[in-house]
Amino acid sequence: MQQIAEAIVNRYYGTNSQKITSMGGGWYGRVFLAEMTAEPTKVIIKIHLFPSHAEKEACQLEKLATHATLKMPDVFFVHKATPDIPYDVIIMEYIPGFNAGNYNLFEIEEKNRVAIAEQIVDNLLSYHNVINPDGFGEIGANSFEPDWKKYYKIKADDALSKGEWLYDSGKIDDVIFSMIRKAHEHYDRIFYLPIKEARLIHGDYNPWNILLDENLTHVSAVIDPLNCCFADSEMDLYQLNHANGKDYKLLDIYASKFPLSENFSLKLSFYELFEHIIHIYDTNVEIDYPFMVALAKELEQQMQNFGLL
Repeated sequence: MQQIAEAIVNRYYGTNSQKITSMGGGWYGRVFLAEMTAEPTKVIIKIHLFPSHAEKEACQLEKLATHATLKMPDVFFVHKATPDIPYDVIIMEYIPGFNAGNYNLFEIEEKNRVAIAEQIVDNLLSYHNVINPDGFGEIGANSFEPDWKKYYKIKADDALSKGEWLYDSGKIDDVIFSMIRKAHEHYDRIFYLPIKEARLIHGDYNPWNILLDENLTHVSAVIDPLNCCFADSEMDLYQLNHANGKDYKLLDIYASKFPLSENFSLKLSFYELFEHIIHIYDTNVEIDYPFMVALAKELEQQMQNFGLL
Protein backbone atom coordinates (compact mmCIF):
# COMPACT_ATOMS: atom_id res chain seq x y z
CA MET A 1 0.00 0.00 0.00
CA GLN A 2 2.90 2.37 0.64
CA GLN A 3 3.91 2.03 -3.01
CA ILE A 4 0.39 3.08 -4.00
CA ALA A 5 0.71 6.18 -1.81
CA GLU A 6 4.06 7.02 -3.41
CA ALA A 7 2.59 6.58 -6.88
CA ILE A 8 -0.30 8.92 -5.98
CA VAL A 9 2.09 11.67 -4.89
CA ASN A 10 4.01 11.33 -8.13
CA ARG A 11 0.83 11.31 -10.23
CA TYR A 12 -0.89 14.31 -8.64
CA TYR A 13 2.03 16.45 -7.52
CA GLY A 14 4.68 15.54 -10.10
CA THR A 15 7.29 14.78 -7.48
CA ASN A 16 8.53 11.99 -5.26
CA SER A 17 7.61 12.05 -1.59
CA GLN A 18 10.30 12.68 0.97
CA LYS A 19 8.58 10.39 3.43
CA ILE A 20 5.50 8.16 3.58
CA THR A 21 4.17 7.26 7.03
CA SER A 22 1.38 4.80 7.74
CA MET A 23 -1.37 6.39 9.83
CA GLY A 24 -3.35 3.19 10.22
CA GLY A 25 -6.78 2.55 8.80
CA GLY A 26 -9.98 0.64 9.34
CA TRP A 27 -12.25 -1.87 7.68
CA TYR A 28 -12.56 0.10 4.46
CA GLY A 29 -9.22 1.78 3.82
CA ARG A 30 -5.58 2.48 4.63
CA VAL A 31 -4.28 5.95 5.48
CA PHE A 32 -0.82 7.44 4.86
CA LEU A 33 0.84 10.78 5.53
CA ALA A 34 2.90 11.94 2.57
CA GLU A 35 5.56 14.62 3.04
CA MET A 36 6.96 16.66 0.16
CA THR A 37 9.30 19.59 -0.35
CA ALA A 38 6.74 21.70 -2.25
CA GLU A 39 3.36 23.00 -1.11
CA PRO A 40 1.34 21.42 0.29
CA THR A 41 4.21 19.90 2.22
CA LYS A 42 1.96 17.30 3.87
CA VAL A 43 -1.12 15.51 2.58
CA ILE A 44 -3.22 12.60 3.75
CA ILE A 45 -3.66 9.77 1.27
CA LYS A 46 -6.57 7.44 1.99
CA ILE A 47 -6.54 4.29 -0.12
CA HIS A 48 -9.97 2.72 -0.32
CA LEU A 49 -10.13 -1.06 -0.41
CA PHE A 50 -13.50 -1.13 -2.16
CA PRO A 51 -14.59 0.51 -5.43
CA SER A 52 -16.52 3.81 -5.51
CA HIS A 53 -16.08 4.53 -1.79
CA ALA A 54 -13.56 7.35 -2.31
CA GLU A 55 -15.85 9.45 -4.47
CA LYS A 56 -18.71 8.91 -2.02
CA GLU A 57 -16.57 9.90 0.96
CA ALA A 58 -15.38 13.05 -0.79
CA CYS A 59 -19.01 14.12 -1.36
CA GLN A 60 -19.89 13.28 2.22
CA LEU A 61 -16.96 15.30 3.60
CA GLU A 62 -17.99 18.30 1.52
CA LYS A 63 -21.61 18.08 2.67
CA LEU A 64 -20.74 17.65 6.34
CA ALA A 65 -18.11 20.40 6.29
CA THR A 66 -20.74 22.86 5.08
CA HIS A 67 -22.67 22.38 8.31
CA ALA A 68 -19.91 21.49 10.80
CA THR A 69 -18.87 23.60 13.75
CA LEU A 70 -15.52 21.77 13.81
CA LYS A 71 -12.85 21.57 11.14
CA MET A 72 -13.06 18.81 8.54
CA PRO A 73 -10.34 18.07 5.96
CA ASP A 74 -10.55 19.60 2.50
CA VAL A 75 -10.35 17.14 -0.37
CA PHE A 76 -7.69 17.99 -2.98
CA PHE A 77 -8.09 15.10 -5.43
CA VAL A 78 -10.12 11.92 -5.90
CA HIS A 79 -8.33 9.21 -7.85
CA LYS A 80 -10.42 6.57 -9.57
CA ALA A 81 -8.72 3.21 -10.02
CA THR A 82 -6.47 2.86 -13.06
CA PRO A 83 -4.37 -0.07 -14.28
CA ASP A 84 -1.22 1.38 -12.70
CA ILE A 85 -2.91 2.60 -9.48
CA PRO A 86 -5.70 0.03 -9.04
CA TYR A 87 -7.43 1.58 -6.02
CA ASP A 88 -9.77 4.51 -5.49
CA VAL A 89 -7.93 7.13 -3.43
CA ILE A 90 -8.67 10.43 -1.69
CA ILE A 91 -5.89 13.00 -1.35
CA MET A 92 -6.83 15.47 1.36
CA GLU A 93 -5.66 18.13 3.74
CA TYR A 94 -3.40 17.08 6.60
CA ILE A 95 -4.69 18.38 9.93
CA PRO A 96 -2.35 17.86 12.90
CA GLY A 97 -3.94 16.15 15.84
CA PHE A 98 -4.10 13.19 18.18
CA ASN A 99 -6.80 10.54 18.06
CA ALA A 100 -9.28 11.28 20.87
CA GLY A 101 -10.26 7.63 21.16
CA ASN A 102 -6.77 6.55 22.14
CA TYR A 103 -6.53 8.58 25.34
CA ASN A 104 -7.31 7.63 28.90
CA LEU A 105 -9.35 10.61 29.98
CA PHE A 106 -7.29 10.97 33.16
CA GLU A 107 -4.54 12.22 30.83
CA ILE A 108 -6.73 15.22 29.99
CA GLU A 109 -7.51 17.96 32.49
CA GLU A 110 -11.13 17.85 33.61
CA LYS A 111 -12.03 21.32 32.33
CA ASN A 112 -10.58 20.43 28.93
CA ARG A 113 -12.31 17.06 28.93
CA VAL A 114 -15.67 18.73 29.52
CA ALA A 115 -14.99 21.31 26.80
CA ILE A 116 -13.93 18.61 24.32
CA ALA A 117 -17.07 16.57 24.99
CA GLU A 118 -19.26 19.64 24.47
CA GLN A 119 -17.50 20.42 21.18
CA ILE A 120 -17.96 16.86 19.95
CA VAL A 121 -21.67 16.83 20.76
CA ASP A 122 -22.40 20.34 19.49
CA ASN A 123 -20.81 19.48 16.15
CA LEU A 124 -22.94 16.35 15.86
CA LEU A 125 -26.04 18.36 16.66
CA SER A 126 -25.08 20.80 13.93
CA TYR A 127 -25.17 17.92 11.44
CA HIS A 128 -28.44 16.63 12.83
CA ASN A 129 -30.10 20.03 12.57
CA VAL A 130 -29.85 19.74 8.77
CA ILE A 131 -33.15 18.34 7.51
CA ASN A 132 -33.82 17.12 3.98
CA PRO A 133 -37.48 17.98 3.20
CA ASP A 134 -37.52 15.42 0.37
CA GLY A 135 -36.86 12.49 2.69
CA PHE A 136 -34.32 9.78 3.45
CA GLY A 137 -31.46 8.69 1.22
CA GLU A 138 -27.89 9.05 0.05
CA ILE A 139 -26.09 12.36 -0.39
CA GLY A 140 -26.67 13.52 -3.96
CA ALA A 141 -29.40 10.98 -4.68
CA ASN A 142 -31.84 11.69 -7.50
CA SER A 143 -34.81 10.72 -5.35
CA PHE A 144 -35.60 10.18 -1.68
CA GLU A 145 -37.93 8.01 0.37
CA PRO A 146 -40.31 9.89 2.71
CA ASP A 147 -40.86 6.87 4.99
CA TRP A 148 -37.84 5.89 7.13
CA LYS A 149 -39.31 2.56 8.18
CA LYS A 150 -39.71 1.60 4.53
CA TYR A 151 -36.28 2.97 3.62
CA TYR A 152 -34.39 1.18 6.41
CA LYS A 153 -36.31 -2.09 5.93
CA ILE A 154 -34.24 -2.67 2.80
CA LYS A 155 -31.06 -2.48 4.90
CA ALA A 156 -32.56 -4.68 7.59
CA ASP A 157 -33.45 -7.28 4.96
CA ASP A 158 -29.91 -7.05 3.62
CA ALA A 159 -28.48 -7.54 7.12
CA LEU A 160 -30.65 -10.62 7.65
CA SER A 161 -29.48 -12.10 4.35
CA LYS A 162 -25.83 -11.39 5.17
CA GLY A 163 -26.27 -12.71 8.69
CA GLU A 164 -27.70 -15.93 7.28
CA TRP A 165 -24.66 -16.33 5.02
CA LEU A 166 -22.31 -15.69 7.97
CA TYR A 167 -24.23 -18.26 10.02
CA ASP A 168 -24.21 -20.89 7.27
CA SER A 169 -20.48 -20.27 6.82
CA GLY A 170 -19.82 -20.83 10.51
CA LYS A 171 -18.65 -17.25 11.08
CA ILE A 172 -21.39 -16.48 13.60
CA ASP A 173 -23.31 -18.91 15.78
CA ASP A 174 -26.94 -19.33 16.74
CA VAL A 175 -26.63 -16.97 19.72
CA ILE A 176 -26.06 -14.08 17.32
CA PHE A 177 -28.08 -15.19 14.30
CA SER A 178 -31.19 -16.18 16.24
CA MET A 179 -31.31 -12.66 17.67
CA ILE A 180 -30.95 -11.13 14.19
CA ARG A 181 -33.81 -13.31 12.95
CA LYS A 182 -36.07 -12.52 15.92
CA ALA A 183 -35.43 -8.78 15.68
CA HIS A 184 -36.11 -8.82 11.95
CA GLU A 185 -39.42 -10.62 12.58
CA HIS A 186 -40.39 -7.81 14.99
CA TYR A 187 -39.21 -4.99 12.72
CA ASP A 188 -42.59 -3.23 12.57
CA ARG A 189 -43.00 -3.41 16.34
CA ILE A 190 -39.47 -2.09 16.96
CA PHE A 191 -40.03 0.86 14.63
CA TYR A 192 -43.52 1.59 15.90
CA LEU A 193 -42.93 5.34 16.09
CA PRO A 194 -42.60 7.29 12.84
CA ILE A 195 -39.32 9.11 12.18
CA LYS A 196 -40.65 12.34 10.75
CA GLU A 197 -37.47 14.14 9.70
CA ALA A 198 -34.60 13.03 7.50
CA ARG A 199 -31.54 14.44 9.21
CA LEU A 200 -27.91 14.56 8.11
CA ILE A 201 -25.77 11.93 9.85
CA HIS A 202 -22.02 11.31 9.87
CA GLY A 203 -22.37 7.53 10.08
CA ASP A 204 -19.21 6.78 12.08
CA TYR A 205 -19.14 9.52 14.69
CA ASN A 206 -17.00 8.21 17.54
CA PRO A 207 -13.86 9.40 19.37
CA TRP A 208 -11.61 7.41 17.00
CA ASN A 209 -12.69 9.83 14.29
CA ILE A 210 -12.05 12.93 16.39
CA LEU A 211 -8.64 14.62 16.47
CA LEU A 212 -7.44 16.66 19.47
CA ASP A 213 -4.87 19.45 19.39
CA GLU A 214 -1.35 18.77 20.63
CA ASN A 215 -2.09 20.20 24.08
CA LEU A 216 -5.26 18.08 24.47
CA THR A 217 -7.36 21.15 25.14
CA HIS A 218 -9.83 21.13 22.23
CA VAL A 219 -10.94 19.30 19.09
CA SER A 220 -8.84 20.06 16.02
CA ALA A 221 -10.82 18.05 13.44
CA VAL A 222 -13.48 15.47 12.63
CA ILE A 223 -12.67 12.86 9.99
CA ASP A 224 -13.87 9.68 8.24
CA PRO A 225 -17.62 9.70 7.63
CA LEU A 226 -19.09 6.34 6.66
CA ASN A 227 -22.46 6.00 4.97
CA CYS A 228 -23.20 9.65 5.70
CA CYS A 229 -26.75 10.24 4.47
CA PHE A 230 -30.15 11.65 5.39
CA ALA A 231 -31.47 9.24 8.00
CA ASP A 232 -32.92 8.79 11.45
CA SER A 233 -30.48 10.93 13.44
CA GLU A 234 -30.56 8.39 16.29
CA MET A 235 -28.79 5.93 14.02
CA ASP A 236 -25.64 7.99 14.66
CA LEU A 237 -25.81 7.66 18.41
CA TYR A 238 -24.58 4.14 19.22
CA GLN A 239 -21.18 5.30 17.97
CA LEU A 240 -21.01 7.77 20.86
CA ASN A 241 -20.45 4.83 23.20
CA HIS A 242 -17.52 3.44 21.20
CA ALA A 243 -13.85 3.88 22.16
CA ASN A 244 -13.86 6.10 25.27
CA GLY A 245 -17.15 7.82 24.41
CA LYS A 246 -18.81 6.62 27.61
CA ASP A 247 -16.03 8.21 29.64
CA TYR A 248 -16.68 11.49 27.85
CA LYS A 249 -20.41 10.97 28.60
CA LEU A 250 -21.16 11.89 25.00
CA LEU A 251 -24.56 10.21 24.82
CA ASP A 252 -25.66 11.76 28.11
CA ILE A 253 -24.64 15.21 26.89
CA TYR A 254 -26.43 14.67 23.59
CA ALA A 255 -29.61 13.56 25.37
CA SER A 256 -29.49 16.65 27.57
CA LYS A 257 -29.54 18.85 24.47
CA PHE A 258 -31.81 16.93 22.09
CA PRO A 259 -34.75 14.78 23.27
CA LEU A 260 -34.49 11.10 22.43
CA SER A 261 -37.42 9.06 21.16
CA GLU A 262 -39.50 6.78 23.37
CA ASN A 263 -38.07 3.66 21.69
CA PHE A 264 -34.52 5.03 21.44
CA SER A 265 -32.75 2.31 23.45
CA LEU A 266 -34.47 -0.40 21.42
CA LYS A 267 -33.60 1.18 18.09
CA LEU A 268 -30.04 1.84 19.27
CA SER A 269 -29.46 -1.87 19.92
CA PHE A 270 -31.10 -2.85 16.64
CA TYR A 271 -29.01 -0.42 14.59
CA GLU A 272 -25.75 -1.44 16.22
CA LEU A 273 -26.15 -5.19 15.72
CA PHE A 274 -27.56 -4.97 12.20
CA GLU A 275 -25.02 -2.41 10.98
CA HIS A 276 -22.14 -4.49 12.37
CA ILE A 277 -23.40 -7.56 10.53
CA ILE A 278 -23.47 -5.62 7.26
CA HIS A 279 -19.93 -4.27 7.79
CA ILE A 280 -18.53 -7.68 8.78
CA TYR A 281 -19.96 -9.28 5.66
CA ASP A 282 -18.96 -6.44 3.33
CA THR A 283 -15.37 -6.24 4.55
CA ASN A 284 -14.76 -9.89 5.48
CA VAL A 285 -13.00 -8.84 8.70
CA GLU A 286 -12.32 -11.17 11.58
CA ILE A 287 -15.28 -11.25 13.93
CA ASP A 288 -14.91 -10.05 17.51
CA TYR A 289 -17.12 -12.83 18.87
CA PRO A 290 -17.52 -11.61 22.50
CA PHE A 291 -18.41 -8.13 21.25
CA MET A 292 -21.02 -9.45 18.80
CA VAL A 293 -22.54 -11.72 21.46
CA ALA A 294 -22.78 -8.72 23.78
CA LEU A 295 -24.63 -6.77 21.07
CA ALA A 296 -27.03 -9.66 20.54
CA LYS A 297 -27.65 -9.99 24.28
CA GLU A 298 -28.26 -6.26 24.63
CA LEU A 299 -30.81 -6.30 21.80
CA GLU A 300 -32.48 -9.30 23.42
CA GLN A 301 -32.70 -7.41 26.72
CA GLN A 302 -34.15 -4.34 25.03
CA MET A 303 -36.76 -6.43 23.21
CA GLN A 304 -37.72 -8.00 26.53
CA ASN A 305 -37.94 -4.56 28.13
CA PHE A 306 -40.36 -3.49 25.38
CA GLY A 307 -42.43 -6.68 25.68
CA LEU A 308 -41.39 -8.09 22.32
CA LEU A 309 -39.99 -11.37 23.68
